[in-house]
Amino acid sequence: MHPFSPLLRGGLAVLVIAGIIIANFRDRFIEIFFGDRFWAEYGNDEVSGAQDPIGYLIEQGFIFIALGALLGIIALIVLFSWIGWRFATYRVTDDAVEERKGVLFRSHRRAPLERIQSVNLQRPLLARALGLTKIEVVTAGQGGKVELAYLSFQDAKNVRAEILGRAATKNARNDPDQGGLAPDSNVAAAGAAAIGVAPMQPAGHAVDDFTPARIGSAKFDAALTARANEFVDVDVDPMAITDNTLVRVPVPRLIASLVIGWEMVILVIVGVGVTVGAAVLDPAFVFGLLPLIIIMASLIISQFNRGFNFTLSRGSDTIRTGAGLTSTITETIPFGRIHAVQASQPLLWRGLGWWRVRVTTAGHSVAQGGQNSSQNVVLPVGTVDDVLRVFETLLPGIGDDPRETDELRDALVGPGTGYLGAGPRAGWVLWFGRRRSGVTIADASEPHATLRIRRGVLTRTLGVMPVLRAQSVLLHRPLVHRMLGLALLHAHTVLGPVNMYVRGVELEAARRFFDDFAACVLRVQGAEAREIADARALPAAPITTSGSPDVISE
Repeated sequence: MHPFSPLLRGGLAVLVIAGIIIANFRDRFIEIFFGDRFWAEYGNDEVSGAQDPIGYLIEQGFIFIALGALLGIIALIVLFSWIGWRFATYRVTDDAVEERKGVLFRSHRRAPLERIQSVNLQRPLLARALGLTKIEVVTAGQGGKVELAYLSFQDAKNVRAEILGRAATKNARNDPDQGGLAPDSNVAAAGAAAIGVAPMQPAGHAVDDFTPARIGSAKFDAALTARANEFVDVDVDPMAITDNTLVRVPVPRLIASLVIGWEMVILVIVGVGVTVGAAVLDPAFVFGLLPLIIIMASLIISQFNRGFNFTLSRGSDTIRTGAGLTSTITETIPFGRIHAVQASQPLLWRGLGWWRVRVTTAGHSVAQGGQNSSQNVVLPVGTVDDVLRVFETLLPGIGDDPRETDELRDALVGPGTGYLGAGPRAGWVLWFGRRRSGVTIADASEPHATLRIRRGVLTRTLGVMPVLRAQSVLLHRPLVHRMLGLALLHAHTVLGPVNMYVRGVELEAARRFFDDFAACVLRVQGAEAREIADARALPAAPITTSGSPDVISE
């Protein structure tokens, strides 16, 4: 790990200590920086005296003892942080990514390559300023992830390439299209190709004057330029630019979408209610709803930070999203790890034709699998054409030809031709959403068959789930549905923000669809299982790893 890792991991503690010092010694700071002008205006007795901790320590002769204790605490923190850093190591092998850390209490975390769902690069503001990055390897287990914190930005990109390359090589053994053979190439080069990063080359500088002063100046200028480039690097896959698979979100559109989004509407309604309540009832009424106002405002700020400078790109076999104003997050997801995709359109976005797209992937905890509006977003706001490109990017085999594109467009903004709609008495449970509600199985005879569900009134949605990712299917009849002869269909996948269900389906039609979907799941998933079994039965060629040994680093 990078030597600055302990500083960044303990950054919160440093901020807390600094805040305590500033809060208690603020009078001394005012005296040091403003001096006579402040005392002449307010007087010495108003801001000093017995309440000043430094003055008390000086008067009692304890100032040197306090300074010594403070220095001792800092020295202990530095010592233990250094020891922890020395014991923190990671390793990338042909089978897994491993991390070991701890002194008194040792921990060892291991992420098998075949279970990796995504590899993320996180860069908080302080880390960006120092040129450092945290790698987060997310696996399919609930809350299962390995964190490598922190590495230099370029080293983090290379380690990500190494992880994805080895994972691609391992998965190629089970890929029927590859005949069960792993690529005969250097693993690090495979990783670089997987995410579009060229191998690192030593940088040289053409210097016509080899004096120490000129050499030092050139190195300093090069280092400063490199650090500035790293700070603003949005980490876009170069293949996405050449292949025109890059989706961007303009900042004005992002701001406008937040202004007319549901969060802002709720915030305005609450603000008006608080103002009226404070004027009519009691000014203390403000404090009762203050926490809600703070939460909604924080949510809007978080959405802006997560959507600023947003890019979605596709490489040879991975999908990459990146965004952030102060802290940046880049998520790289291998193909086949996305379990469901949903496009949603709030009411006030409808006139502008804007949509938001979210996904469900494995590897999130129960809390993370909830309905946080800023979570798992792969398109904060975009047009219908942007949404279609996102669907094509996230789900290979979908939207590749004009017919499929027209079907998706019809499902988003059209009448939903070919969808099984709501029952004749569904208006009692769906109200105005009865006309839009519908479900269908697209390309049911193909390996890339998908379940598609559209619904919603105030917020329109279109959910798409590959049949390969279905865990189970449920036909449910709540009390009101039973009284009206209706049923609810719910297809389950891994925990996430996308829910694949439709209400108000006529009972007999729901039963027929239930049987058809169950048969489709068995057929598609059974065919894939047989192909994998046949591929594994073939003798696998040895993996060439010359020049790329296991990565072991501190």
